[in-house]
Formats: sequence, C-alpha cells, structure tokens
Amino acid sequence: MIRRKLINYAQGSCDFRIGDGALEDLSKFAKSLVAVPRSAVLVTRADLAAGPAVAVSRGLADAGFTVRDLSLPAGEDVCTAAYAFQLLEFLEGMALTADDLVVAVGDAEVLGVAQFCAGIWCGGTASLLVPTTLDAMVTCATASRGLAVGPSEQMAWLPARPGMTVCDLSFVREASAEENRLGYVQLIASAMMQSRRSWEQLAEKLSDILASDELSLIEAVNDAQTSRLSVVKAPSLSGKSALLYGETTARALRSLLGPEAPWWHLLAEGMRFEARLGVEAGKLDADDMFDQDDLLDEVGAEELPFDVAPEAFIEALRAARFKRSNRFMLAIPQSVGTVRLTVLEEDVLERHARAYVASRAELL
Repeated sequence: MIRRKLINYAQGSCDFRIGDGALEDLSKFAKSLVAVPRSAVLVTRADLAAGPAVAVSRGLADAGFTVRDLSLPAGEDVCTAAYAFQLLEFLEGMALTADDLVVAVGDAEVLGVAQFCAGIWCGGTASLLVPTTLDAMVTCATASRGLAVGPSEQMAWLPARPGMTVCDLSFVREASAEENRLGYVQLIASAMMQSRRSWEQLAEKLSDILASDELSLIEAVNDAQTSRLSVVKAPSLSGKSALLYGETTARALRSLLGPEAPWWHLLAEGMRFEARLGVEAGKLDADDMFDQDDLLDEVGAEELPFDVAPEAFIEALRAARFKRSNRFMLAIPQSVGTVRLTVLEEDVLERHARAYVASRAELL
C-alpha cells in the first residue's frame, strides 16, 4: 500500500509518499515536478546498493530525463560545506537550470547536502528525495540535516522544501535493528513534541513498528511529519526550537565521549536528561518521563554507561549551546505535546547534572 501526504510549507509543498514499493511508479510521477523533463542530477553515495540507484535512474530516464550521476564517497560525512561546493560545481558542469531536477538517494547526509544545493541553485531548483534509512524518512521532508563547516557539525542549513519525498519501506525491512534505531528514537521525540494522542498511539503500536508492520510504520512516519511540520511552522522561536529536543545534550556527550558512541544512543541520552529537567523546570508529568524511558528501552536505546565529572558535563552543555546561540536555554518538554526553549536555574541544572552522571557511572 502507498500512502500520500501533502506537506504544506510557508512557501511550496511536498508530495510525501510512503509504503512498500513506493519507487515502482517513479517514471509516472517524477515528471510532475518540472514543466518539461530535461535534465536530472542523481546524487548518491558510493556504498549505496546498485539496485536502488539503477531503479531510480531508469525511472527518471523513462520519465524523459537525461540523468547525470554524482557518487559521494562512503565512510565519511558528506553533508559538509566542502562537498556542497563540489556538488554545486557539478551542477554547473552539467548546465543544470532552475527548470531541471536534483534527485538524491541515500541517508540523511546525502539528502542534506543535495537539498541544500538544490535550494540555492539558480535561486531554487526542484528536488526529489529518496531516503534509504528510517531516520532520513522521519526528518528529511521537514528539517534536513545542516552542513558541517570545518569541525562543527550542522551549522548551515535552509528550510526543507523538497518537491517530493518517496519512502520505500523495503529499505527499513532490509536494515538491521541497529541501523533503524536512530529512526525509532526520532519517532519517540516527534511524538513527545506533538500531542498526548500521538504519544499514546506510538506506545500502543511500537511493537508493531519494531516488527516492521507496514501500516504501523506508515502511520508513525506520517504522524512524525505532522508533528515536525507544526514545529517548523510555529510562530515563535521557542516553538521552532522543539526540534532541538535531546540534541544539545547529545552534542555535549559527543564532545566528552568521542565518536565511538552512536548518535542514536547520545540522542536518547539527551532526551532522558532533558525530560528530567522538564519535570522540574517545566510541567512534564514524571509518569510521562518514565514512559519515555520505557519506550527508549523497548527500541534498544538503553542507558549509556560512562564516567564524566559533573563539572565537565555542565561545561560541555554550555559549550554545545553557545556554539549556536548567545543564550543558554535547552529545548525541554513542558508537557507531552509541548517542547520549548527554557531558561534553567543554576541549582536545578547542577543538581540534575550531578544525579545524571552519577547514575551513568553506576552502570560501569
């Protein structure tokens, strides 16, 4: 089954398609993104299996496009300013115009750099995204991954405005639980941002989602689009910052623990810590905090053992936040359905930081 959802941005919209075999009719609907099919640049990564890339390339050719391929290297972050410049030079070399199409097939990094370049090429060129990971399916249509500049990750980005996103769930079925885990964590974060109803529905269907039940996956990913779009379109900066939920703490932990800990584990830890702040500094019910712990445990994102001094943890938190803002505020849940930037009292932050790092040291 293929479900379609229209995602309306402040400017433009995205035809969001999801389901098993969603790519099969690409030749029929890709041409709707341009007035007359002419040229398309296909951006992938070198480690992408040949099957999906060939299927997309053939679909575009059948739709009337002349396809030029750019394969980015495997094993490194390609969502960087350096690779963006490389892609822009490729677009220029292919004489791509604003009336042509940029297509990206791959993970969040590949989609992020392609979407950024499409957004600025000739003032804006249509883009079609084919995410191959669950986390990219959850995020790419509402807030694409930002470019790294030098050693700093995700520092430059544009509002996500793909003309079409095609999520073929066969990628999720073929992936391991480890490969899908970041997507599961992001589904939990999205439900926390949205509403009590979405939160309860995710809890009820999580076992089916983990079993890759098609309908449950479709509904969960579509609900995440609704949640994330409402955040992106929020009138206040505090509301828009809900997408930062868990990320500031995750970045702080990354700076302390290094790259060995996977991002899904750090993000889950960030959500656990910031939810605890939400109980005291906001109005989050403690039962909801513990329910989130249970959901994270269920998807395999269990508590991460580490030994860090509380002073170092607080310093890393401040450094991570001040990297992107002059004000120290964290996006914490005020309640299920409401995540807002919040100023924290010094004693509250210190007390929770000490309790948090002590609890993780006990796991060693």
